[in-house]
Amino acid sequence: MHNFLYRMRRRARGFQWDDGDHRWMWFLAVNSMLYISSAAYTPYLTMYYAEKGMTSFEIGILAAIGPIISICVQPLWAIFSDRTGRRKLTLSIVIAGTGLAVLCYRLGDSFLFFFLISMLVYSFSTSICPLSDALTLEYANEKHINFARIRIGGTLGYAVMALVIGGFLKQDPSISFLVAAGCYGVMFLVSLKVPIAGTSVKREKRKRQKGEKREKGRIFYDNTYIFVLIACFVMTIGLSFNTNFMSVYLGELGYDQNMVGIANAVSALSEVPILLLAGKLMQKFTPVQILCASCFFMALRLVLMTGETTFFIIASQLLQSVTYMTMYYSCVMFMSQNTYPDRRSQGQSIFTMVQAGFGSILGSLVGGSVAEMLDLQTAYRVMALFLCVIGLVVVAAYRIYTKKQRAAQTMAPPAA
Repeated sequence: MHNFLYRMRRRARGFQWDDGDHRWMWFLAVNSMLYISSAAYTPYLTMYYAEKGMTSFEIGILAAIGPIISICVQPLWAIFSDRTGRRKLTLSIVIAGTGLAVLCYRLGDSFLFFFLISMLVYSFSTSICPLSDALTLEYANEKHINFARIRIGGTLGYAVMALVIGGFLKQDPSISFLVAAGCYGVMFLVSLKVPIAGTSVKREKRKRQKGEKREKGRIFYDNTYIFVLIACFVMTIGLSFNTNFMSVYLGELGYDQNMVGIANAVSALSEVPILLLAGKLMQKFTPVQILCASCFFMALRLVLMTGETTFFIIASQLLQSVTYMTMYYSCVMFMSQNTYPDRRSQGQSIFTMVQAGFGSILGSLVGGSVAEMLDLQTAYRVMALFLCVIGLVVVAAYRIYTKKQRAAQTMAPPAA
């Protein structure tokens, strides 16, 4: 009984919002505005290109710019942030740059213009999330605040904006860029007020000055990060395929833009229960186990989409909670807990590169190729089978690795 009460007290402390310090609310505001801004224009960007006369091939190229820029430019912002120690300033710069760049979408209508503007936008926007997460997690860990309670603001903000913005876009699609720029402007002002933790970084520097050595260039404590990134990459292939082709597929089934908005809102709202239970999941399962389960749920989600009826489509979107959100939360927490304090921006950047970069590119290319050769419904089924097979391979490799690690620990001589 005593042990049970002790565990309950510890869990309650872990779910405290703060210890009288309400500055965490600035992080809540930043997270909310980040996803509100994204929901204002990103789901409708390809539709805007089509209205401006872009071909499907041109739209595909424009859609691929984001992941490519994420791989090339995002690490540079992360390295700058970590080496200078000015994470807050770096975050404010990329937010301001994104807001100003998004406005430029209204100024032209040629493929070359959209290509250049997209490069400019993504050069800033792809770094907002990893930089924001690094700052938020550092502060939350130091103040014993539950990160999920802060992140939930982004989920609710995205859902509300997804439902509201659709009605305005019927009159003038370019309004989405004005709304997004305004939201980024508010986010910029809020980012100037976020508090900085930083004591963990200072402790790390003091340890290194005292002679504690680590391998040059090493970012992670835990070598299982390889399996975390591989499982994240596999899951993101299916996720990006669904994200890029869902609206097209729903259009083929006869649904309109309102159904797309409802589907996005449902998927966002489904994340709330997982965010509330995320701490318990992380205590019971390893990040690799959670990610592998997410792969299989993603396969089920893709299969449900082939059911065609509204019931199956909504059911598929409800699985956003155990696909995207479990993947995102477990990866973000792993990167925060298993990276050196002065490398945390780079750790979050690596996760985003794999998720929003490599995984998104391959998901779009493979899914698009299969859909081109066959049809979208068959492509959904092929991608589901692909996730199951590769997911099983990752599970098997991880089990072999953990068995070898346990065997090595058993054979190791006891410490003197």
